[in-house]
Formats: sequence, structure tokens, C-alpha cells
Amino acid sequence: MFGFPFKIRHMRAFEISLNGKCLCLAGVGNDGVLSTTITHVPFRKRRETRLYIGGIALPQDEHVFWKERILHLGDELRLKVVEKETVDVPRERVRRDPSAEAKAQKHYVRKMAKKFGWKFQKSGKSK
Repeated sequence: MFGFPFKIRHMRAFEISLNGKCLCLAGVGNDGVLSTTITHVPFRKRRETRLYIGGIALPQDEHVFWKERILHLGDELRLKVVEKETVDVPRERVRRDPSAEAKAQKHYVRKMAKKFGWKFQKSGKSK
């Protein structure tokens, strides 16, 4: 497994192949979220179909990412749910940053307040 501080006997994993070629074996252990997403954007100039394989590994609280691919007409995608002891090392691992998340949330609230014409008032600090 990749960097888990505890022994994992078997974990649920996704064995993913594209056009008969293995892309990756992805898994997050026994505590986390594993996802494979296919999106199609049929408007504007993008007009693309995209595959994303990633998740969240807990208790490390890390976003993990294996692959992203643009899919084309005729591509054949296969996802097999398996039990494995080890999986491929993620291409990218990003720890949550609570201060950056708070900053982004504040930015979003200010943006929505402006959109709806709301005003903020400062209140006295509580003791």
C-alpha cells in the first residue's frame, strides 16, 4: 500500500483499463473514498469526454489522484472491482489545507453577497 501506517489485509480497489491497456489499480485502504468519474461537456468550445480516477485517503486526510484521460469516440473503458493487498502509488497526493479552504469559503461568501446585493456589518467581538 502507499504510506498507510497500518497493515491492510485486503482492500477494495478499482482495476481500470482503457482499450485493453491497464491504466491503474487504485485503492484507498479501508478508510476513505475511491471514485472514478466520466464527464462529458457537450457545449461551448470544450466538447470533451474525460475520465478521472482519484479519491480521499483517511485518516491522512489526503486527496489522492491516479489518472485523468480525455476519452474519444469508440474508446472502451473497463472497471473491475477487486480485493487487493497493494495498489499503484497515486500520481499526486495533496493534504487538506484548512486555512486555504477557509479563505476560499470567505471569497465565495463575499462573491455571493455582492451578487445578491447583501451588505456585511461588523459586530463587536464577544468576550
